[in-house]
Amino acid sequence: MFAALLITKYGHIVAEGWGAYEVGNYERAEEHFQEVLNNEDDPKIGFFDVIEAHNGMGAISLAHKDFFDATRWYHEAQYMLDRHFEGRLPKRLDWSKKEDRPIIRTLFGLAHLSYRSAHPEKAKELYTQLLRADKHDGLGVKKFLEGIAQKKKFEEVE
Repeated sequence: MFAALLITKYGHIVAEGWGAYEVGNYERAEEHFQEVLNNEDDPKIGFFDVIEAHNGMGAISLAHKDFFDATRWYHEAQYMLDRHFEGRLPKRLDWSKKEDRPIIRTLFGLAHLSYRSAHPEKAKELYTQLLRADKHDGLGVKKFLEGIAQKKKFEEVE
């Protein structure tokens, strides 16, 4: 349990990246996430820090409506998670648990990507998977499921 509370140098960089992203400073966020990715081979880097950097780059790409890059970043994160968990992601996730956030962000990003790319059925599948795993709905998945049910565009739900 104590080990989950430790944060690496790269964990701080990732946190700063998400902070910059949240305030709309995508250029600064990208610098942080790219710094983590540039040091991917450092033995001191945490596995989930790399996943978060991929998720961050995916989120930035989505913000710029670059669906090609967003697809690449999120699919790389998904691939790494699948390999790490041997194709069996945890059945229960909780946004309040730091170690669950990279998984939630990957699924959430893939769902957003599908919704924004006019693939609502795939988005619905991913949002539903997230809602089943995170009963507390830490990221507000329900509103996106409602938007799909009401045939709203992603921008109308956001």
